[in-house]
Amino acid sequence: GILVESMLILSLLVLALIAGSTHIEMISHTLAMGWNSPLTTVLALLACGFACFIEMGKIPFDVAEAEQELQEGPLTEYSGAGLALAKWGLGLKQVVMAALFVALFLPFGRAQALSLACLLTSLVVTLLKVLLIFVLASIAENTLARGRFLLIHHVTWLGFSLAALAWVFWLTGL
Repeated sequence: GILVESMLILSLLVLALIAGSTHIEMISHTLAMGWNSPLTTVLALLACGFACFIEMGKIPFDVAEAEQELQEGPLTEYSGAGLALAKWGLGLKQVVMAALFVALFLPFGRAQALSLACLLTSLVVTLLKVLLIFVLASIAENTLARGRFLLIHHVTWLGFSLAALAWVFWLTGL
């Protein structure tokens, strides 16, 4: 929906303001060193996590009434390798959203040196963190009922409100 991208961008903007940079590595490094504004960071974490969960297309945000028309509609024209690439692209989007969340909010386990051992250890730790995100998303997906198409925006307003509140808290210095 329209609020999901706004929620994600606003929460990332708040993180950039806290870190003083829009560079993802600098944001991650700043959060790894300690949270300067813990309440603001927690609100941005919740908003960004909620936006990533929605962008991953998990229940209740998979829009049951419009599955054929909105989500699977473009895929009905494909078969074989084209369908496989389209499905692979949807899966890749889920992994990228989880990896973005992990890189920003769970920055521990990063490679401290440019050596093969450090890079392999960092890769394994990152894959485990992404796997944890997918396990948590699966648990949430299996405990929630599907949302109705016309009522989903009520829930997304909550996430956008968290992102806006994080921005207001950053402005006020909380």
